Amino acid sequence: MSGSLSRGPSYSPAGSFENTALQFAARRGSIEQIRYLIESGADLDAGPDPALHLALHKQNVFIAHLLLQAGADFECRDSHGDYPIHIACTLGLLDIVHTLCSLGCSVEVANQKGLSPLHLAAKNGHIPVVRCLCASGCNIDIRNSDNIKADITALKYGHNDIAELLDRLRVTGQRDAFARQLVPTSKSALRLSLRLLGHCGVGKTSVVKSLGAGLFSSLFRRSSSLQSNKSRPSSPINTQIEMDVTSRQNSLSFESPANNGTNGISVQNMSISNVGDVTVYDFSGQESYFSVYHHFLWPTPYSLTAILFNLEDPPTTQVQQVCFWLNFILARESADLPTAEYGQIVLIGTHVDLTRAVKTQNGEWLSPDAQKTLESVRKMVPHAPNLMSHALVVDCNVPASYAFKQLKSILSNMRQELIQQTVGTWTGLLEASLTWLATLQKDYEQFPVLTRPVFAEILRCQVNLLASDDHIDELLQQLHSMGEVFCIQDLVVISVPWLGVQLIGELLSNHFLLHARVTGVYTTDDFQASYNQCDALGVLDLLEALDVCIQCDIDGEIEYEFPIYNHMETLEGLWDSRDPRYSIKDSKYGGVRLYTPPGTLHLFKSVFPHLQVELRKVSMQLYTNNDSDTDLYQWYMGSKLCANELESLITLEEDEYIEIKVRGPNDTSVQCFYFLDNILKTIEQALFKVCPGLMIEKHVMSSQDLKAHCDEPFCYEPQSISTSMLEAESTLDITLFNPIREKHETIVELIMFGNVELASNMHWGCVSKVQDLSGPVKLKLCGLLDPPEKHGRDWCLLALKLGLCQEKIAALDSQHSSHTMRLLTTADCSIGALVSSLHELDREDAVEVLLRSAPLFRVIESSNS
Repeated sequence: MSGSLSRGPSYSPAGSFENTALQFAARRGSIEQIRYLIESGADLDAGPDPALHLALHKQNVFIAHLLLQAGADFECRDSHGDYPIHIACTLGLLDIVHTLCSLGCSVEVANQKGLSPLHLAAKNGHIPVVRCLCASGCNIDIRNSDNIKADITALKYGHNDIAELLDRLRVTGQRDAFARQLVPTSKSALRLSLRLLGHCGVGKTSVVKSLGAGLFSSLFRRSSSLQSNKSRPSSPINTQIEMDVTSRQNSLSFESPANNGTNGISVQNMSISNVGDVTVYDFSGQESYFSVYHHFLWPTPYSLTAILFNLEDPPTTQVQQVCFWLNFILARESADLPTAEYGQIVLIGTHVDLTRAVKTQNGEWLSPDAQKTLESVRKMVPHAPNLMSHALVVDCNVPASYAFKQLKSILSNMRQELIQQTVGTWTGLLEASLTWLATLQKDYEQFPVLTRPVFAEILRCQVNLLASDDHIDELLQQLHSMGEVFCIQDLVVISVPWLGVQLIGELLSNHFLLHARVTGVYTTDDFQASYNQCDALGVLDLLEALDVCIQCDIDGEIEYEFPIYNHMETLEGLWDSRDPRYSIKDSKYGGVRLYTPPGTLHLFKSVFPHLQVELRKVSMQLYTNNDSDTDLYQWYMGSKLCANELESLITLEEDEYIEIKVRGPNDTSVQCFYFLDNILKTIEQALFKVCPGLMIEKHVMSSQDLKAHCDEPFCYEPQSISTSMLEAESTLDITLFNPIREKHETIVELIMFGNVELASNMHWGCVSKVQDLSGPVKLKLCGLLDPPEKHGRDWCLLALKLGLCQEKIAALDSQHSSHTMRLLTTADCSIGALVSSLHELDREDAVEVLLRSAPLFRVIESSNS
């Protein structure tokens, strides 16, 4: 702070009055000076125009809040006879009005012109402020000095909506009831959610039915189960047939053996005995639905995610399927959240009644295979937060069994642990809205989707006239987390079961995909003919919000592209080796392959249609901005993007890796470099939108092999490139050996398309800060380094290696969340230094994670892109 800043008064050139330094700072909007003067004990209310009034006149809400928090007097007038409430209501400063009302200011005091705060808000058309004043208890019949009510003032100045609001409040006589609805009560608004995932045929739907069964239906389901088991023939021939059928299903296949599985996502709000209200999500095991599951798998401490597996399957199949679903879930959850923000995960082995498992006297099935599956999974996915240490073993058709009692006990314990955290979140508005939703769903039964403004308007008309935008936003968040509505962008789906089964279940079903247009492109009329249950335009808006399709303007005609429907085969000559532009000696080639970490399978296929949507957005943006001659052609799991003379090919190969190839004529190395970088950023954006917790490896393709159009070009693994960077004196001198061509390639050829000058615009990964590591990489390291290691080679010793003092280490240890995550956030060192420290600790497992997944480089300037 400058030494010239004074706390005392300073003379005003106008000579009318003196201004303090605080008043000058309020006029100028200097937050730093305001804070300094407040801390220095300056008089907050000095002068005929106090600093609070001056800040409000300048509409500087932040400074006004600082002054109010510091204790500025909000019940004093300025030189114009206005209180702060008058200025805020005149200018429509809703946050300040709300704060002043909560502090207890008078909401009926008149200014020198005889206008109350309500008159001022009505005169200037600020209906949110009018709602706030009415909810705070102001007299809606108050008159100004001319004996005129506020609704007449509103009509005079053309604000009919305010006049109508005040008139309805007067007619209904429910103003006080509406105001009470907006006040939180001591009741908890907690509702748990149970998410069931697993392959087709593992028994998810049967588990849902058993959870919802009452006493008599429970007995019926049990007798049905016993009868079905008794009727099962036990001949060797039948046994052999069953084994043959099972063997065909024992793979990472997502196809249902019969057409009786769940379509889409079945969502039910049910009351479970001894637990209470629970929202149950039954996710289909059919692969065609996976691309939208991320919208429903948001991380929340109020969820229990159950991964079901069939105990009839071989142990290797059980482990493979459970690992897939566990990685699928982790990929769709942000990796940098505190552990407490994730819900619990439990494994459930099903069909135990068809195995040789033994049942104890209290009805518990003993299945060593289930626990072995869990132990194997924990070793393969050590970074899974909140994975329970015991697997449940169930006969899905026996609701009163010991296993279902265990499952209900888990839910009940979660409820008891979380209920205190949500005390005070229940409001009368929420309670009234839950009742009202049933009526609203009937009114919009055919197409239960509203925009947020329409939802807000109807809610105010039918539930609470005084609900503010903030009240409605909070309400929608609560209803969304309860599974009562589904909010995405500006849309509110008021029937989640309709969304999960009737829309998603139908439009992404195998049957619909089989009969969809092979190009995946529809006009509005075409789509209406294919799906005539409701208005096509509304459905298309919702599907576009879900990123299932994208609207395209093709020469003035609006079409919708659905990459998930596109089953066009790739065309010959898309990457022609004889094209003269790219067949000359000095043409430029480069490429990257993106892999998921070792041990993970089949995670890219459900994301690739989203990637194609993002590519279409980029191509349309370039076309609209006339930045380049851009063209995008897309087919099943493949896209070709061209910009001027540059070409790229983006394909999903073998369902396991994404390949990006770029080429350009001679003298286009700079353009090729930025073209590839922009494509990678687009892909990373699509991946992050769907899978923010997915760790990605970048393998660099041989430029020589790409230029030679080899069928299987050699790829340099990221760990070999990162190791070379750490060992080399100069990164630009690195050469890597290509065993296919038995030649060396330089890092300049592989990454910079042969242009060494691009190095000035790059920041190499080994010298990047640890904080630059992605969230998924940090989470993986947490899974490896958090558990105490028998030789002490865990996070604590690593902290010492990185130079943290004992006090800082003790502070890390005192935190309840991951020690390693806090260490990686605190340590001020490079990724290369972290790798060296881990080498010294002989933690090669953590070193491999870093070398495979840390960024190879980062572009720090893209002016030539």
